[in-house]
Amino acid sequence: MKINLGGKVALVCASTRGLGYACALGIAEAGGEVIITGRTLSGLEHAKSQLIASAAEKGVSASVHTMVVDLDDRSAFDAFLADLKNYPEVDILVANSGGPAPGDFNSFSSIVEFEQKCSEITYAASSLIKYVLPKMREKNWGRIINISSIGLAKPITGLAVSNASRAHLAGLMTGIANENASYGVTLNTILPGIIWTDRQRSLTQHDAEVNNISLDEMIQRKASSVPAGKMGEPKDVGNLVTFLSSDYSGYINSQNIAVDGGFLGLLR
Repeated sequence: MKINLGGKVALVCASTRGLGYACALGIAEAGGEVIITGRTLSGLEHAKSQLIASAAEKGVSASVHTMVVDLDDRSAFDAFLADLKNYPEVDILVANSGGPAPGDFNSFSSIVEFEQKCSEITYAASSLIKYVLPKMREKNWGRIINISSIGLAKPITGLAVSNASRAHLAGLMTGIANENASYGVTLNTILPGIIWTDRQRSLTQHDAEVNNISLDEMIQRKASSVPAGKMGEPKDVGNLVTFLSSDYSGYINSQNIAVDGGFLGLLR
């Protein structure tokens, strides 16, 4: 099976590093045109040069566009959507964001604060889905992929905002999938497990401090908790996103798919 995304345009959010970058890389190496987003121009330019170089090693001439945006900044989002009209029409949307800071429900001073933090995850994804759907329906083809967390299947203690916002988006994705399946548009949610990214390093450092152990020991604990015996790599998620972006996945819709080395199987 050779995935060919030539002629398709993908908008991959928060894609200068980590899971977002791996998704953009997989799509670019499959011949797709990619729009990447990030908070700084320098970060975007660095990611763009890496994407082009990596694709070239596979014999692919990658087309990469960059957009500076802070997806958590709701006040700037309308301007971002207006600017997006100057870019190629989006066939594939990968909704991704940096995870919220750890904190249990009791740590929030008010519901207003809690809801505000949740909306930093949900608003950008919901707005972009609303933006891309009309053209996808016109073309009778589209792919919307939400990068979530295994916390969607098994909420993680101490990550209240993540738990609530992931559930919100998953429900929205299912409803929209059912409403648009007859138009050739699929919506699927990916549940990454313990994947070694900057975000995971931060969470692991936090867990190490809470448990009063070294970072190395906490890394070993987490790795040994996975049936595969190791943490995953960003490319494990990127590979699945590339497949779900293709014609091969046309009958896969409204699914929550874990990439976790078997971790969720231990909890059933």
